[in-house]
Amino acid sequence: MSDSNNGKIVDIRLNVERRQPMSVVESAEVKAGEGLVGDRHSKAGSTRQILMMDRAILETLEVEPGQLRENITISGVSLFGLEEGQTLKVGDGLEFKIGELCDPCDNMDHIKPGLREKIEGQRGLFVTPLFSGTVNVGDEVSVG
Repeated sequence: MSDSNNGKIVDIRLNVERRQPMSVVESAEVKAGEGLVGDRHSKAGSTRQILMMDRAILETLEVEPGQLRENITISGVSLFGLEEGQTLKVGDGLEFKIGELCDPCDNMDHIKPGLREKIEGQRGLFVTPLFSGTVNVGDEVSVG
């Protein structure tokens, strides 16, 4: 895990259908208060709009981006020192409000035996977009 407050987006994926592989994209449209356009979790009022993950955690767990069903993978910023309500500034003018920690489900053990227990407390954070725009692989990320 990194202790930095600056990083970048290294992977973006859309969850288009339950239990199906996620679609890898280079950029995605973001709708304020809803999530990523085309993602099945994009819904006004939901606390589970976008799942953001730290690449360092994926590497520690020896899983590939997208395997944990995260939408946005970042590097260089440790998500787990952040508090609910803080913001992340992304790219040119986007901001995401930090929400709750994603609790691992039983499906984690289908990815890798014992993963659910190993990932407890570090699966990722749900974030809500505060502004509409486009998020791109390579966009800079900083703690607001």
